Amino acid sequence: MEIGYNSDGSTTPAPSMKFVFLLAFLLGLVLGVVSMIQGIDRHQRHRRWISYINLPTVGGFAVGFGVAGYLLLRYTSLALVPLIVIALAVGLAAAGGIVGLIAGWAVPSAARDVPDERYTLQGHFGRVTQAIPSAGSGEIAYEHDGVRHVVPARSLDGQAIPSNAEIVIERVEEGVAYVELWSTIARQLELPT
Repeated sequence: MEIGYNSDGSTTPAPSMKFVFLLAFLLGLVLGVVSMIQGIDRHQRHRRWISYINLPTVGGFAVGFGVAGYLLLRYTSLALVPLIVIALAVGLAAAGGIVGLIAGWAVPSAARDVPDERYTLQGHFGRVTQAIPSAGSGEIAYEHDGVRHVVPARSLDGQAIPSNAEIVIERVEEGVAYVELWSTIARQLELPT
């Protein structure tokens, strides 16, 4: 990495450091967006310890490091080592803030959010094994976690569904699946069947 010399003999970081800080900032923003899309993993939120190295904290560190480094490089005449040390400190503070936010708000909020078990299989595909009459029950088969299940089923919209038709599960109440034809959903979404 090149270092420039000022008229008083002090050194300043090379202009290429500007791109390092900008790249860190952009990486942090991307990790932040990915973190928001992914959310909190329900299977890992009940662990005794929260993992401190995760997408949100790494993203927060990168944003803090990038912003601090860029601003210090642009508006001060600090040498390379103090500049990086200060940028690292700001990045660590940002990561610490993210950990506090996750531990104090996101994890407790997710712990209070109890999923409705009726909709666990919502959107799951299956096939009708016994025709479903318009006003009664038939039977469907579907596979979940590598296990084949056969359950009673009713039509969600009250229309009869023939045997061997491909269906999508809306919900399961008291052991009965409420289903809709996949072709109906595909038409509503304008997808080819």
